[in-house]
Amino acid sequence: MSSITPPADAAPVEVNGRTINPLEFYARDARNTKHIIVTVRHILSIAEEDELQALGVVIVEDLGDNNFLCYYDPDDLLPIRQKEFVRQVDVYRNLYKIPASLEAVVEDPNLLLSSPDDSTQLTDSTEPEVEIDVQVHEEVNDQDIESLASTIVSKTQISRDEMEIVPGKIRLTAKLSQLVDIAKDDRVRIIEEVLQPVLYDDEARQVVHADNVQVEGLAFGGKGQIVTVADSGFDIGSTEDCHPAFTGKVMQLVSFGRSKEALSDQQKVNDPDGHGTHVCGIVLGQDFETDKGIIGGVAKEASLIVQSLLDTKRKVKPPILPSDLFKQSYSANSRIHSNSWGVPFDKKRGQLDYAATATAIDDFVRNNPEMLVCFSAGNYNVEAEGGPSIGPEAAAKNCITVGASGSTRHSMDKDVPDTIPSAIWPKSSRGPTKEKRLKPDVVAPGFSVYSAKSRASKQSRFLATCPDAKEVSWWPDSGTSMAAPLVAGCAAVLREILHSKGCTKAPAALLKAVILNGADKLPDVDINAQGHGRVNLHASAAMLQSPPATAKDIRLDTTLPLSGGTLIGDHLKQDDECEFVLSLADANDPNSHFKITMVYNDIGRLRIQNNLNLIVIDAITNETRYGNEGSVNDPDTENNVEQIILSTLPKGTLRVKVHAQKILAGQEQDFALAWSTFTPLSS
Repeated sequence: MSSITPPADAAPVEVNGRTINPLEFYARDARNTKHIIVTVRHILSIAEEDELQALGVVIVEDLGDNNFLCYYDPDDLLPIRQKEFVRQVDVYRNLYKIPASLEAVVEDPNLLLSSPDDSTQLTDSTEPEVEIDVQVHEEVNDQDIESLASTIVSKTQISRDEMEIVPGKIRLTAKLSQLVDIAKDDRVRIIEEVLQPVLYDDEARQVVHADNVQVEGLAFGGKGQIVTVADSGFDIGSTEDCHPAFTGKVMQLVSFGRSKEALSDQQKVNDPDGHGTHVCGIVLGQDFETDKGIIGGVAKEASLIVQSLLDTKRKVKPPILPSDLFKQSYSANSRIHSNSWGVPFDKKRGQLDYAATATAIDDFVRNNPEMLVCFSAGNYNVEAEGGPSIGPEAAAKNCITVGASGSTRHSMDKDVPDTIPSAIWPKSSRGPTKEKRLKPDVVAPGFSVYSAKSRASKQSRFLATCPDAKEVSWWPDSGTSMAAPLVAGCAAVLREILHSKGCTKAPAALLKAVILNGADKLPDVDINAQGHGRVNLHASAAMLQSPPATAKDIRLDTTLPLSGGTLIGDHLKQDDECEFVLSLADANDPNSHFKITMVYNDIGRLRIQNNLNLIVIDAITNETRYGNEGSVNDPDTENNVEQIILSTLPKGTLRVKVHAQKILAGQEQDFALAWSTFTPLSS
């Protein structure tokens, strides 16, 4: 590809772990591609976005550092380069399509050359094979994907019968040398390795204050709410003949991992592993008094859908399109989706990037804003030696990622030490994500949690029994797998409360904000281990004494109670603001601190696409605080969750602002807020 002289201040561009310096490679034109990277000097104004659009530039994705992936049909790049607000324009290089992380699958990390030239070839005759997803650009339709598959067959001689085509991508197994030929096609956006996910292998309720949840004297247990659990399966595979902890609760059992096998309907959804049944019991299992104490779930009045991901080899096999899980659940009126599985951390490979699975999660939640998706953080802190180990699914921006804390229950195994409630379970994966976002969002008890035992599994250690249900038992397990469904159960209870207040289509962002704002920060625990703290259902429910305020009903002089409340925000465009006042109605408020949390569902991409910032101003002192300890010159641009904590209650009012600092061209962004006064846990 021919080059011309770049601008003197041209800056290197990093995409998918690949960095190209325009001072070395800078395209003369875009005659071989319709995809370019436009680097601008500052946050684009709406007028500047319009100027680019008039030239035929369609902004597709914010790649970070003022770099934008764009669709551009003309060959001539000069009209864009002449804009004063544009620093540089280069083509979307083929090298960007093969992430640096793919080199981890081979022994020699130099097996793939780093040259961005079209003639890139492998330097080694060794030809490892790897299962890949060939992801296409957004404008590529189903017919074009079929055409791309034919092109790949022609270039690589890979059989068409060995490919699986779904909207947006092609799954196949290829040699590393063949990736280069595949990447040369302009329809290809990125080539990702397919990794095998795994399952992330009562007193827990008391730790998070999930017993006897009441608002204004009314008790709530998740009535009318449907929770979906995607896991290994369910008991012996029957909605009727099931463990008594689930009698009358199971609506559907759906097979994904074994749906095409020659098995009976029950064999396609049963639970030989035991993990899924255990998880379901934590969400909504009925209370039973056993020889190990009372064992039951959080949302005992909720209903259940189970999606079985286990295949006949006892491996986790989610659909190629993760959104298929959520679509099935959503169509059955389930609005809470619990997941205790993900790709494991590997020390050699290192922490994995935000990938297609995370994009699918984020896009589904953004496009279906009532859907709350929970993912366990993973159990890989030991392997990561205290470093970041959050995986690609748990890195999704719009889900709630849940780590594991300790419990009041003692270990059943003399070789496993206890983990107290105010500590993090030692194996719980730490953040931040590879993209430096704060995860996990919260933690919940995940140590020695007892729950229902699948009658199709063979667990036999430390079983709990009940004289009223002699044919079944319960068993203990530990991990973030146990923490995530506990949070899903809490969400079901909170959603019922919101429904009772007239909020019948509660946004997932609001539920997430309420859960995060109610969480208790664990003293002397690193933020990357606990996120916003340990879930406290009573504290979250207390913010729902009144129906959520809505942005369309408030003005600059609108005053809301500082002691606790919520707000559903409107759609903001570039530089828009939502502003209102909080006032301490009760001068004798027994709490000593104030906390406010903003959550919004961003577009499904690696970097933050729409950036909102939370700002709180003390009306008396004029002290201004920015979310996540940012500042006016350095606001948080990495997280779609922001929180501000004041260590003293204001003597007057607080002015709250949400500012649309950076909105992708043609987009808008809504949000949710939750706030409360509180007293922190003592050391």
